[in-house]
Order: sequence, then C-alpha cells, then structure tokens
Amino acid sequence: MINDKDKKNLVVYCLLSLLFIYPLIQAGIYYRDDLDRSITGQYGWKSLGRPVADLLMRLLSASGKDNLDLFPYTMIVSCLFLSLAAILLKKSLENKKIQHATFIACLIIFNPFMLQNIAYRYDSLGMALAFLLAVISYTYRSETASNKNRLIRIAAGILSLSIYQPCANIFIGLLAIDLAIYCTLNEKKPREKLHYFIKKITDFLAFYILYILFVAKFWKHTNQRAETVPIDISGLQIISHTFKELLAMVLSFFHGPVAMYFIIPSAIAFTITIYRICKNNKDIILNLALLALSFITLIVSLLGPNIILMSPPVFPRTLVSFSCYLVILAIMLGNLKGKIIYTSIIPVITVFSFSAQLSNALKTQRDHENMVFNMITRDLLNTNKVDKITVIGQVNISERTKILLKNKPTINYFISPASGFTADFQLLSKGFAQTTYGYDDKKNTDILQAINIKNKTKPWISNQEYKIYISGNNAVVQLGTP
Repeated sequence: MINDKDKKNLVVYCLLSLLFIYPLIQAGIYYRDDLDRSITGQYGWKSLGRPVADLLMRLLSASGKDNLDLFPYTMIVSCLFLSLAAILLKKSLENKKIQHATFIACLIIFNPFMLQNIAYRYDSLGMALAFLLAVISYTYRSETASNKNRLIRIAAGILSLSIYQPCANIFIGLLAIDLAIYCTLNEKKPREKLHYFIKKITDFLAFYILYILFVAKFWKHTNQRAETVPIDISGLQIISHTFKELLAMVLSFFHGPVAMYFIIPSAIAFTITIYRICKNNKDIILNLALLALSFITLIVSLLGPNIILMSPPVFPRTLVSFSCYLVILAIMLGNLKGKIIYTSIIPVITVFSFSAQLSNALKTQRDHENMVFNMITRDLLNTNKVDKITVIGQVNISERTKILLKNKPTINYFISPASGFTADFQLLSKGFAQTTYGYDDKKNTDILQAINIKNKTKPWISNQEYKIYISGNNAVVQLGTP
C-alpha cells in the first residue's frame, strides 16, 4: 500500500516526470500514427495483439466508435503512471534495505528513448500504463498468500503485453537491477539468490506464454510482425544483424561529450563495487559473476524476446529499460558513504537536454513541413479539377533540424520527415479528400501509377521543395529533391 510519505514522493516524481516530458507537450505535434488517427478516428491496436489498448482508449475518450484526441491529458496522465512505477521500485528497493531508495527510484523515469513513447499523443497513456503494469508484475507483494501474489503479478504481466508488448521488457531490466544489488548483498545465501531469480524468470515466462495462448491467438497480427526467425544459421544471422542495429542506436546517444557524462560516474561506481566484492572476501567469484550477469541481463532487456522476430521493432520506443542503467549506477555509488551517490545525477543532465533538443527538432521539422504543404495546397487549388492526388518522395529536412541531427544522431531514430502515410495525412488535413492513402496493395498500385506519370510528364510546378505533375484528373506530388 502507498502511505503518506509515498504520496509526497509521488507528487515530487510527477513534477519531475512532467518537467522531463514538458518540451514534447509544448511542441504539441501529431507524431507519426497520430496523423492517421486524428483523421480516420481508428483505434487499430487490437489487430497488433493489443486489445486492452483499444478498450482503454474507448473508455477514456468517452467517444465510442471514433478515437478522439485527448492531448495533452494523455501525456500528463503518462507522468502519473511513470511516477507510480517509480514508487513501486522505491518500495522494492527499501525491502532490500537499499539506502537512498527514494532518490534512486526516480531515475527510472529518465529514459531518453522512452520519449518516443510519450511523443505519440494517442498511444502515450497506454504505453505508460503498460510500463506500470510490467513493474507491478515484478514488484507486487503483500501479506496475503504467496500464490495470490503470484496470480496478481502474472495477471499484470498479461495486461501489460495486451496494451503494448515491448513494455514488458522492463521486467527483465528490473531483474538486472536485482542482480546488481545481490552481488554486494551478503545477507542471502547463494541458494536463496538462485531461487529468487528462478522464480522471477518463471513468472516472466508464465505471463508471456499465457498471453500468446489466450490473447495473441485470438487477436492475431494482421502483418508479419510476430513471425520468428528460423532455427538455423540464417536465424542467427538475422539476430546478429538485429543486435548490431540495436547497438548502433544505443551508442548513438553517447555521441560527442555525452559519453563523458556517463564514463566518470560509471568508472567510480565499478571501482567501488568491485572493491567491496573483493573486500568482503566471501563468494567473490559468484558476486563478480552476478555483476557481469547484471549488465548482460540489462542488454538483453533492451529488446527482450523481440530479438528473435524476423522484423524486430528496433525503435527507441521499445527500449523501455535503458534507464535501469541509471538505477544500477546509483545503487553501486550508494555503496560508499557520503554524497558521492549524487554523481549519478550527471548522466541525467544529458537526458533532460536531449528531451529539449528532440522536441525542438520535431517541432522545427513539422513547421517546415507545414510550410511545404501550405505551398502545395495553394498550387493544387489553382489547378483544374483533380480527382486523385498521390504523394511520393520525402520532404527535405529543415536547416534547423539538420544541425540538431548532426550533433545528436539519436534524433535520427525519432524524426520522420513526411513521406508515405505521414505525408498523405498531412495533405488530407489540408482538405484534399481525394488524396490516396492506406497501407495495402491498392496504395502500392497508386504509387506505381504515380511514378509512371512522373516519368512521362513534365512537372507543372517545380521548386526545391516539391514538384507537381498533372495528367488528366490525376495529380502527383513529388516531395523533396529526388
């Protein structure tokens, strides 16, 4: 249960998380899938194996058939869910007698990659709730019978997967935190530690298998996202390629001076921890192995089971456990008396600055795109009757965005210059209902027809941002500089 002290901490956590995501709220853009949902009103999550996400937003939007925009409340409530997750982590750390638990737990909030989850104004609330449920599935405990506790944890895990599957990976991240704790915690015998970790792994496998059998089976994916790699050498090659992609994305965050913000406290933390393990002169090999296993587990948690998929979601929004490293760092620094633990704040500086820089990049790029589509709108209104408009190509990146991308390459994984459906729906939002859109074979046919028109027709309008081709009642808009 949450006591009065926890309630005060919850308020502080909420304010910190709101401060962290505030730049995204201020930017106020429709991010990727938001462009689709803001026009079509579709929910569309249950076809991806996330039926609870559909139900959740139907209830919260109080709109029934159409999924109506709840921004900025979706983002604000997301702060509450993230903060509740931090409270649960705090209580878990206190149960293990970790000092500075209140400070350490709040670090779970500051995940630069999870800013992509928050950027989706329609999805953010559900993703944050899935994160909270996954934390509950790991940390929940009460004075009741252990079997009831386990049922609640497994049910929370199934619900988390039924809202947004990658958020369940925070469970593995929390396991990495516990491994880091137990490498210096000598109160428990090796057998007790092993039993604890086996129980956690069993819980994770249980709710994942039950989800596959009773949720994913009935709400099957309409695409190939759930297809797993073959069990042969080609499957290993795919997994290896996926891991390289993941590593490239994570390392991009440490570009330039950012690396030093992590290296200094990390070096201190590792030195302190290894010294303590050796000084205790008890189960040295085992505890060093636990420390190494903690970081291996943390790496595994970044994609979790998704790494065995044919088309794994190697996107920032799936790396929900990245901030577990900040928690582990603070725990290791906390092993030394004094205020040295607060050096773990140093990496958080880079996370807050990234939030502002990312939001500015998204906003300046969207402002540029609005300018381009306003120009296209003016030109199309001056044409003869057009029954069909097909958009191809990609909007150029604005000059202001380029400097941010150059210095913060991680933003490349977040930003999506208008192309494909994101371009279609921006033009639709200008009032051109005849714009083709979709994700099926018909859309592919429209694109091929548009390319054929472009190749056989001289542009009616041509500038550095776009070209417009007219053929009969068909218009083709070529974005960017081909």
